[in-house]
Amino acid sequence: MKFSIIIPVYNTEKYLKRCIESVLNQTYQNFEIIIINDGSKDKSEEILKNYETNTKIKIIKQINHGVSYSRNVGIQKAKGDYIIFLDSDDLLEKDLLETINKNTNNEDMIKFSYCDLKNNEKIKRGTITFNNLTGKEAFKKLVESKTMFEMAWLYAYKKSYMQKYKFEIGKYHEDLGLIPLMINKTKSITSINYNGYIYNRDNETSITSYTGDKKEYKKALDVLYFFKKIKSQEKDKYLLSFYANAVILKESSLSGENKKEYSKEIKKEKIYNYILDNTIKRKIKKIIIKAKYIFTK
Repeated sequence: MKFSIIIPVYNTEKYLKRCIESVLNQTYQNFEIIIINDGSKDKSEEILKNYETNTKIKIIKQINHGVSYSRNVGIQKAKGDYIIFLDSDDLLEKDLLETINKNTNNEDMIKFSYCDLKNNEKIKRGTITFNNLTGKEAFKKLVESKTMFEMAWLYAYKKSYMQKYKFEIGKYHEDLGLIPLMINKTKSITSINYNGYIYNRDNETSITSYTGDKKEYKKALDVLYFFKKIKSQEKDKYLLSFYANAVILKESSLSGENKKEYSKEIKKEKIYNYILDNTIKRKIKKIIIKAKYIFTK
């Protein structure tokens, strides 16, 4: 088995069939699909019943635990050499697996690009490229490109490498909590210049969509949590700068008292001190950001 496609499902009846069919219709057919029905309350389970006899598909039903738990279940069940995560409202281009298979050489992580899907129109998005680099080299390039978040679905992962890690349960931005660390620690990473993942911008109920002040605050606190966790475990200046920038960027999604409290946490932890200042431009940026928090009550 070459690929294991892991699809967590929660209340995506509108998009689910299209998602599954985009995998079944791949030009490269050496794969399995692991679908975790995470306590869906809509017609998702009814749709999944139509695929129960398909030998390429394994369906796991569970009570609702969230996307991290579901992905972890899929990782442990995977039989493929490589794992790919697919959100159940998104799609794969029909030749993504074939393209990956033709352009890789046993790397731990393989990056590809994506398209935004909005009103049935696909908009190609660029992404930073890695050409057979070590994780340290790739992560330095990632930081220098000003990338702030890396999604789990942007990569194919060697199973033996992926199974060393787990997504943290009960947290928003679970990708942020894991993928940068995996990139930084890998021995081999590469990329292919192909927009093979299709991200559905039409699904306004997606977890990455705006969810109101209360949830936005929880998301921001979870980004702060991941920064603190990484800081306690790692000393790599590029990794810490990546997380520090993510924390500060997240403040812009808040307002009112939530923003004030979050700002106090940034000031208390002196997170601005972890921003890279190895160029004149970065030194100036760091001074400005630091001054903002120091002189804010």
